[in-house]
Amino acid sequence: MKRQAIYTTHDSDSLTELGRDWNFHDADTSQLLHSLHPYPAKFIPQIPRKAIQQWSKRGQLVYDPFCGCGTTLLEAAFLGRSSIGTDSNDVAVLVSRAKTARYSPTDEAVIRKFLESLGKFEEAPSGSTAHRRLIPTNKNFLYWFSEGVLDRLALLKQRIGKVPEPARTLLLASFSAILVRASFQDSDTRYARIQRDVKPADVNRLFKAKLRDVLSALPELVSAVRSDATIYHSDARSVPDVGSDSVDLIVTSPPYLNAYDYHKYHRQRLHWINGDFEFARDSEIGSHDEFTRSNATADNYFTDMDACFAEWSRVLKRGARCVVVIGDAIVSKAPVQVADTFVSLLDRRKILLESRVIRTLKPTSRAFNVSNSRITHEHVLVLRRA
Repeated sequence: MKRQAIYTTHDSDSLTELGRDWNFHDADTSQLLHSLHPYPAKFIPQIPRKAIQQWSKRGQLVYDPFCGCGTTLLEAAFLGRSSIGTDSNDVAVLVSRAKTARYSPTDEAVIRKFLESLGKFEEAPSGSTAHRRLIPTNKNFLYWFSEGVLDRLALLKQRIGKVPEPARTLLLASFSAILVRASFQDSDTRYARIQRDVKPADVNRLFKAKLRDVLSALPELVSAVRSDATIYHSDARSVPDVGSDSVDLIVTSPPYLNAYDYHKYHRQRLHWINGDFEFARDSEIGSHDEFTRSNATADNYFTDMDACFAEWSRVLKRGARCVVVIGDAIVSKAPVQVADTFVSLLDRRKILLESRVIRTLKPTSRAFNVSNSRITHEHVLVLRRA
């Protein structure tokens, strides 16, 4: 079997040519707080921006069922659309809330003061061990962190906990962002231990650099007039918090089949932020662990996604559109036409295909481990609720 990125019965060459307007290879993808936190397979902000501008109006409601790190929600806020995001991973919820919160000049000053105070933050006061109760109790933690780094991270988390909201959430998301680089985990897309020299002082260095980036983006967020975003920690197969016939536009990139294990890559983060690891693991759709098992089939993935589609059909207004970015996959060495199957399943839910293209990814435009990835193209589906 020839291994490739796209598996479809349609003319992929023509669809790729039509998809040039969705490539955005020269665009700045780090604007605002979009680069706040690493997240596997996040899509670039220009995709939801284009969709929101083209298929919704100011004051309308945009929904992202798999909000990840909040890209769609932040773009909707700046474009004057209210938004709702749902995700089963507490890291996603934390980051989305941090990116979309309303910040004042006072909050900016709090973050700046916290950064300045890190110059004096070297170690716990003599004899103080209270901060160590914040170290997660997972028995394998010493496998992923050195003892000194654990102590420094706990002290930093203790100090963050004393900061008022919403600055506290932004600081905690920044804390989460540096955790993999402060650990022995290879990368955000490779869950393997490597031996590297990480010192307590590196925690300070990494966090200072992150806060400088945050402070460079904050002034625009403080001064801008933005719409509200609401984020729920929930399974996309059942979203009772989203009202029926309430959504004017869905813009989302569902989990790719057999590509990632989000709960695994974020495992240490979930423990550090007191997230629900079991819920993230058990509710994850399309996980790599599940679909690399012997004789695996894609059936469970499509069953799970169809349950999501049932909710989309419920919450979408009649005539409202849905923009889906998705890639195809391989399971048990057989190609899976994910996008084509999505179109069929959505059609049964009265969400009908209007147009489709294939966009070409810039190698660094998604948080994929490019050296191990075949994901070079993905489908953009535009559908409409009948």
